[in-house]
Amino acid sequence: MRLGNYPETLKYAKKVYRAIRKEASNPQMVEVLVMMGHASCWLGNFEKAYQYLDEAEQKLNNLIDISEKRRILLEAMIYTGRNCCHMQKGKSDLVYKNAMKVLSLSEQINDKFVLAQVYYQLGSFYTFNRIDIKLALKYSYKCQPLVEELGNISLIALNLVTIGCIYVMTGDLEKALFYHEEALKKTDIVMIKMAIFNNLSMIHTQKGELEKALKSLEKAFELANKVKAPYILINTLSSMIEVLVLTDKTDRAIEYLRSLNELTQKEKTSFAELSTHFCEGLILKTKNRIQDRAKAQSIFEEIVQQDVISGEFTMKALINLCDLLVEEFRLTSELEILEELNPLLEKLISIAEKFHSFWILAETYLLQAKLALLKGDMKSARKKLNEAQNMAEKYGLRLLAGKISYEHDKLLKNLKTWESFIENNIPLKSRVDLADLNIHIENMLLNRKVDFEIHEEEPVIILIITEGGRPLFSHSFIKENKFETQVISGFLTTVDYFIKETFSQGLDRAVFGNYTLLMKYLQPFYITYIFSGDSYYAHQKIKYFIDSIQHKKPIWQNLVKSNRINKSIRTKDIPLLDSLITEIFVEKSIALKEL
Repeated sequence: MRLGNYPETLKYAKKVYRAIRKEASNPQMVEVLVMMGHASCWLGNFEKAYQYLDEAEQKLNNLIDISEKRRILLEAMIYTGRNCCHMQKGKSDLVYKNAMKVLSLSEQINDKFVLAQVYYQLGSFYTFNRIDIKLALKYSYKCQPLVEELGNISLIALNLVTIGCIYVMTGDLEKALFYHEEALKKTDIVMIKMAIFNNLSMIHTQKGELEKALKSLEKAFELANKVKAPYILINTLSSMIEVLVLTDKTDRAIEYLRSLNELTQKEKTSFAELSTHFCEGLILKTKNRIQDRAKAQSIFEEIVQQDVISGEFTMKALINLCDLLVEEFRLTSELEILEELNPLLEKLISIAEKFHSFWILAETYLLQAKLALLKGDMKSARKKLNEAQNMAEKYGLRLLAGKISYEHDKLLKNLKTWESFIENNIPLKSRVDLADLNIHIENMLLNRKVDFEIHEEEPVIILIITEGGRPLFSHSFIKENKFETQVISGFLTTVDYFIKETFSQGLDRAVFGNYTLLMKYLQPFYITYIFSGDSYYAHQKIKYFIDSIQHKKPIWQNLVKSNRINKSIRTKDIPLLDSLITEIFVEKSIALKEL
């Protein structure tokens, strides 16, 4: 079992079961039933797995002559066994509930094997279910030294895969690749190797290495054929068809579709039928004839309208529908076609929220921002960009947060262009090109890493302004006093307008001459940072600055007192504030989330 050879686990466990089944008070009966449940789960027979684990619990409850420590250990093993099934069946609430019970039990027995399993399960839970990058890394990194010490080959590889998936989510594709390749070196377990090759294809796709992605999928398919795993065969074939379509190898995609059709006819499962139907739509979408593309649209609409079997397929169908509509708009320039995008995007957001697909969620907000731009609704566009960035930052998706910040900066730089488009009624078709709608949807289809370059900004001034609009504190990073006076006085004449018209609308930044202004509210102050250049790192610095002044009592108490007596502050009045500004904005010694 610890080697991950589950067919052999089941074979020997059944022999033990038959040998001792008449010994009603034998604790080994409970242990062997747990192993049978665990092995059945990994072999995809969930119904049988649950039966074995239920029987194990029943027999444990009937045991009389057993030490308390052994009873707790067996109870913990039953919970972790059930969690194996719950994880693969997507029962995330039960996974968390059981994991918490196991953590509580393990404190009483300090069994490293049980602890390693529950750390792995919690790492996976916070990676794939209740997404929390910090907790996912915390438990996965706790698990790794334990499994290395135990020599638990299957868990070593599985946990490395989880860590690799965490880095896929954060956009650190090189680390993601490293951990998956390390996992591949550590295991010969076919089931785990199939998962690794499937994940490697996803990483290579995001890196734009579609040929490497295809090779990884071919390896996964070969292994799935060996173990006769229908679900994985279907899933891998679908992914191969997707990559082949994206690389314009339609003839090969059609060959694989025939294989997928044959498998579907044999299996007759809802998942198989959905996969085949979706892949038919993908291939039809590549055709030039209107009838074929109309049929593709009909297939995607049918997938979207049915009860959700797979959230992933539904989201992909929605993105493909958006792609077809934008392409149709480029040909016809009919405004009502763009209007059809709105309900599709709302549905995409709803499903992405349900399945915790936060990457797709943030990307969809970004797409909504671009549609708002086309209609000339600048405020809605910028609000959606803020929502998208907040979402990406909340879930630690730093590459995506960087991309959204880059898009927001680009919008602010092109603000006058967009405003002139609206004033002069420039045709929508020209606006579509500026918004890069086609490119955006193509990247969503590929789930691809987008190359862009972001540099650290040049600080100009940091201000702390009271709710009444009075400057309580200012610090200039520019030596020319005349320049400082002009910038501050120019800003202060418009600060009231900015707070009422911009900040109150849920926006946090604006272009101010050749500079960007970033404002955050920390009651009763507005913390304002004026800088030149990109805003991604500026955003991190100002958040760190706000958190620091709020939690450093000498600074905070001084600010509150000065505000109460209407007294301005200089850096020499609060040395700690001076050193904090130097640390963050001058020496730049704080840790930033690099892209």
